[in-house]
Amino acid sequence: MIEKVVWYLASIRSVIEASPLMRALIVCVCLYQLDMVIVLVAWLLRKAGLAPTTVALEPENRKAAVVVLPTLLRKRGELEGLVAAMRSVAGNRYPGRLFVIACIDGSVEAGGLYAELCAWAAREPVPPGVELHVAGSAERAGKAVAMDLGVEYLKQLVAAGRVDRFPDVFFNMDADSILGEGALERMVYRLTRKRRLTGQPYHIVTSNVVVPFDQCWGGLRSLGSLKRWLALSVAREYVGSISAGKVNWKLTPMLEVSGALYCTWSEIYLAAPRYAAFMQQLRFRDWLKWWLGCPPPQFSEFRGRPLPEAMTGPGDDTWMGWFAACCKLENGRFTPEFPRTPLHALAAAVVQYLSRTVAYDPLAKVYSKTPTTIPGLFKQRLRWNSSRMQDMLRHWPSLAYHWKAGVPLLFTTIIVFMAITMFAVTVLAAAWGTAGPAPTPAFVVLAFLGYYVSRLAGTVVGLIISDSPGREWIKLVALPLCVPFHIVFNTLTLLIGYYRDAFGFGEPTTFAPERTLLRSNLSRLAVAYRLRRALLLAARSAVRGDVPLGSFWLGWHRTPYTPSGFEGWSSGQSPPPVFWPRRGTGRPAPVPPEAPNKRPRTPR
Repeated sequence: MIEKVVWYLASIRSVIEASPLMRALIVCVCLYQLDMVIVLVAWLLRKAGLAPTTVALEPENRKAAVVVLPTLLRKRGELEGLVAAMRSVAGNRYPGRLFVIACIDGSVEAGGLYAELCAWAAREPVPPGVELHVAGSAERAGKAVAMDLGVEYLKQLVAAGRVDRFPDVFFNMDADSILGEGALERMVYRLTRKRRLTGQPYHIVTSNVVVPFDQCWGGLRSLGSLKRWLALSVAREYVGSISAGKVNWKLTPMLEVSGALYCTWSEIYLAAPRYAAFMQQLRFRDWLKWWLGCPPPQFSEFRGRPLPEAMTGPGDDTWMGWFAACCKLENGRFTPEFPRTPLHALAAAVVQYLSRTVAYDPLAKVYSKTPTTIPGLFKQRLRWNSSRMQDMLRHWPSLAYHWKAGVPLLFTTIIVFMAITMFAVTVLAAAWGTAGPAPTPAFVVLAFLGYYVSRLAGTVVGLIISDSPGREWIKLVALPLCVPFHIVFNTLTLLIGYYRDAFGFGEPTTFAPERTLLRSNLSRLAVAYRLRRALLLAARSAVRGDVPLGSFWLGWHRTPYTPSGFEGWSSGQSPPPVFWPRRGTGRPAPVPPEAPNKRPRTPR
């Protein structure tokens, strides 16, 4: 096999013969590896003393900050992890005033653990300028809702005069994570830097997520443990995809942030729940009028209530990254107002491409544990990889105006969708014996070698630029597993999540309770669900003749004839039988009462 590869490479005599290989190399280098040279040059400048290694916030940039840590708090281990996380925040030596708020999603279900947390926060000694608080929802409502209630709690302290004003900077941090040294200050330092082209600060900053060393390595004996191998594989992947991959110098702009820890301006975050509701008021006709010269809808004129439920889901951090990219600094304030004309939208997209608003600091580390079982890791990746489709559906009314975020997101989504489609077609064709001529062994070996070299380069560069200690290089041991790991936990989960959400019945999620999903007013593409709904309504119309024609035949939301597409997702129960009402009535059949241990459904 190796001899054939060597022979193939040695037999290339012209550009035409080498074109397939060169084309693949150019695409991979331009799309994924072009920034490696820039990253290494920046690291060399830092090591040579020509760029700052340590950062220190100027007095005027020592902004007051709030760190929210949302969690369910259902187990003793979750309480211990949350306490450790809050201690790491309080002791991170942030130079400005710092409010640390644990946002409990369902304090009633947390029971005695919630009382223990409140008692601990009241007596825990903290450095000057740091305050610990506990807030959240009485019943489980989802991560974004719990975070919003934590923010509202701080607003109440401001209204009561206990806090002079709301902090300028907002941090979101996972409750099971531990901060690296100086992480908060480094991120605010990056947030307050002026971008060279525009002279304006960054909008949002993401961190470097690292798997704790003790989870992925326990000596040579640990190599006999599947859990250690999974943790090592995830740790190596993070080094390549986060340590090196989040540097925003690629050909395609990065708009996503790491959910384990990110920071943005509070003004941006506080506008997000209202913007989530505002987007649902946008109509296609508004967009057409915008193209014809009419002014676009104004967010400042929107008087609806905030809708944090529409931010809740597996991609709430992605949602915030996209929203922050859509905002602009105008008259000293951040606003998500739409560009006045398509020409303004194009100009904003060009400026955003050349001067990107999402920043990253590889030395702002946050240590976050990973699932170490195959089902647990697969479920996590399925949730992550399907969230992009859900977020695209949430944001599409806004992205149609904000081309600075919409164009790169549409471009990358199409690339991903085509890639997984080609993968699925190839696999199915091979299974049915219609794949055509099989690739030569030499070609297969070259493809694998190319991928391994790419992963090796990304991992090495990530370890270098994040100043990883020598022991962290043990993560390279997982490199031989990178291909099967990527196929199973990234490609396969992406394939399942995308197509189940797009063409199936929607991607089920337990990331938020069903009542929150119903209140969100969101939907799924879910072609199979919509077709099934239309067929059932057609059958009822043919038998009873009491269903009028309408777009709701192919809809998702609840109507007098149909349940919401979310019915039964988190409750585990089948949708109520409303398609076939009792004979002699024009109303749906009553929903049977639920078992006492189940939460009641949202009233109709």
